Amino acid sequence: MATIYLDHQATTPMDPAVAEAMHTAATECFANPSSPHAAGIRAFREVERARGTVARFLGAARSEIYFTSGATEGNNLAVKGVVGTGSGAPVRHVVTTAVEHKSVLDTCRSLRAGGHEVTVLPVDAEGRVDPARVAAALRPETALVSVMLANNEVSTIQPVARIAELTRAAGVPLHCDATQGVGTLPVDVRELGVDLLTFSGHKIYGPKGIGVLYVSNALSDEAPLVPLLHGGGQERGLRAGTLNTAAVIGLGRAVELLAAGREREAGRLAALRGRFLAELAGLVPYTLNSGTGVGFLPQAVNLSFEGADAQQLLLEVTAVAVSSGSACNSSAQEPSHVLTAIGLPPERIRGSIRVGFGRFTTEEQAVRAAHALAAGVLAAQPVRTA
Repeated sequence: MATIYLDHQATTPMDPAVAEAMHTAATECFANPSSPHAAGIRAFREVERARGTVARFLGAARSEIYFTSGATEGNNLAVKGVVGTGSGAPVRHVVTTAVEHKSVLDTCRSLRAGGHEVTVLPVDAEGRVDPARVAAALRPETALVSVMLANNEVSTIQPVARIAELTRAAGVPLHCDATQGVGTLPVDVRELGVDLLTFSGHKIYGPKGIGVLYVSNALSDEAPLVPLLHGGGQERGLRAGTLNTAAVIGLGRAVELLAAGREREAGRLAALRGRFLAELAGLVPYTLNSGTGVGFLPQAVNLSFEGADAQQLLLEVTAVAVSSGSACNSSAQEPSHVLTAIGLPPERIRGSIRVGFGRFTTEEQAVRAAHALAAGVLAAQPVRTA
């Protein structure tokens, strides 16, 4: 029997319609979109059509959308591009939170090593940052605030729009890593009030190796980002390199599919999660590490089994693919920085898993997954003797 895939926070399977669009692009639209001949112009038009699709999806202008290799590159470009890392650059200050993705936290760490200053704000027990703390951390030299839309481990939705009101009043740009939220939450850059926003194609049933960086025209006009890559001047000089045309077209198709049914699908996923948790509760005790109501993503849950070793559990329960934390940190042996930040004790972190439902998950699979995980937990418990 095939493995039940419930690790959609790490990556999603490509939608067949996306694969079909990419196949057509790879075989019929393979020319370099920067080339001046007819084949290149056709590729360019398809790239721009995808750019327009993404722009409409985000409520942005086409000129504000840049294609990257994914959210990690986009986050690096957003943070370093605003701060500047060249020799002789003035010392700047960045504000972020303790639960950001490592591509933001490690980027900030590299800035600190280069002489810049970074404030990493704590979060509450649900993983949410207080907007007042953000405002209090701002300084005259603050160049950027970076706060994610939703957390990849505990599903917490951050008060980005409220934070944007405060940063805008202070004249400080706000960057938002929307990678985890864009699949189930409405994401309009004007309503959020952000100046920069990033996400990846592979989290919305699109291809890996492609992502989006939104940069507001107002920010570009006032203080253009410093590029990380130099070369052919692609993406209006911000991101050099020949565009991955097939991946761009695949991303555009993924966005079209997402826009057509996001709200309905979010409700279905929340119901699947509820069914899974109800079934699991009748089989084995567990403790929730993430919320399941308003203020949290509808498709995922983080929970702990008392006395269990999550890493060992995942190796033994081969019928279900779930995660013990962020896939980008799966090889690390230190406890989850997110679960640590929300104040969980080491033993609870040790027994924690993250379960994420997706577009192709059925109710029958959710029920079978609950039984498989419960059986693994019970089998790992020591035998009690009278």
